[in-house]
Amino acid sequence: MTHRTRRIALLLTFVFALLPLAGGWAGGTKSSDANRIFDGNVMPLAEALAKSGTKIDADTAPYLLVLRTSDGRLHPVIKDEGSRMFFKDAKLLNRPMRLTARLVPNSPYLQVITVHSLVKEKLHDIYYWCDVCVIKRYEAGICDCCGDAMVFREEAVK
Repeated sequence: MTHRTRRIALLLTFVFALLPLAGGWAGGTKSSDANRIFDGNVMPLAEALAKSGTKIDADTAPYLLVLRTSDGRLHPVIKDEGSRMFFKDAKLLNRPMRLTARLVPNSPYLQVITVHSLVKEKLHDIYYWCDVCVIKRYEAGICDCCGDAMVFREEAVK
């Protein structure tokens, strides 16, 4: 193999290796993959259904949370690290919130990316803080480092 043939073969190898990346750029993001803003109150499903006049047994869905938007739509919230604060801290329920989230394709389910509270129509960061270790977390509990309780904080976004 000549020196020139090796260079061409190496160049073609790199081009073919990068084709999947080029295909991803050309495709863009699907609308279902895009993050969107949702304003509303996160609440237990049973409570949301009761407000709309539907009665269910209290034990039917005690651990399911939904976001009730200002237009009355209900979006079930997937329990993961983005939404775990609602499952662990009841004081965050039934309060005006702004969620940055994505809709799971072909479903009403929300996967929460970020959470802000709305206090007097102003955005606030909400998190849990350890004064001893200076650690910020996004769910209630004890500090992983020192074992002290994490303190709830709510600060206006600047």
